[in-house]
Amino acid sequence: MPRPGHFRELDAGIPEGRKALAQALRGLMKVVGLSLRQTHEELNRRGHGCDTSASALSDLLNARIHRPKGQVIRALYDLAETAARTSGTAMPVTLEELEDLRLKASEPPALLCPSCQQTVLPVPPGQGDRQHGNGQWPAALALLDMKQTRSAEDVAGVLRHVGMAGGPAEVAAAVAACRARGLRSEADLILRYAQTGRDGRQLAEIAYEFLRIEDNVMARRVLKMSLAH
Repeated sequence: MPRPGHFRELDAGIPEGRKALAQALRGLMKVVGLSLRQTHEELNRRGHGCDTSASALSDLLNARIHRPKGQVIRALYDLAETAARTSGTAMPVTLEELEDLRLKASEPPALLCPSCQQTVLPVPPGQGDRQHGNGQWPAALALLDMKQTRSAEDVAGVLRHVGMAGGPAEVAAAVAACRARGLRSEADLILRYAQTGRDGRQLAEIAYEFLRIEDNVMARRVLKMSLAH
């Protein structure tokens, strides 16, 4: 097991989101200054109730866990914060930044459509109609990340695929979530692709999905598009 503050190089092929979280957590461990075993014992002593182990902490710090647990990360942050107050060391990351990194690390990777080989953002199973209207579509976060780390052609491919091949509910979810996160031009592009690749009845189905998530403004807009066909 490596000495406190010393970590093995992260494996190649690990998604960037998980790598970023692991690097941030490694920074916390350097502040804590304990071995993995000692860290686990201290977490148990503090009564955080983390259902983890020294080996699980090792997996977390080496970006091997696909869905990191928020309570474990918060417990590590609390432990580092206590050590930082004692030693006068600056914290390398805030709790809010850690939570954002955790959410990004938990996102599934982009997939390829088997028919057209375009990048497709995964859409989670529905948990109620209102969720998409409130922008709760994790794929929108992936799209934000893609804008910063991937080419414009990749982003356009995702938008084109959703607009032209996505189901009515997926199109409405994508547009609503993009608009909620300030991606208005991307939302408009999805609708333009939908208008190009669908007939009036199909557009009316998309308008109906906007009604289901109580986005009446977009429903009227798409309904006008359907009538123009």
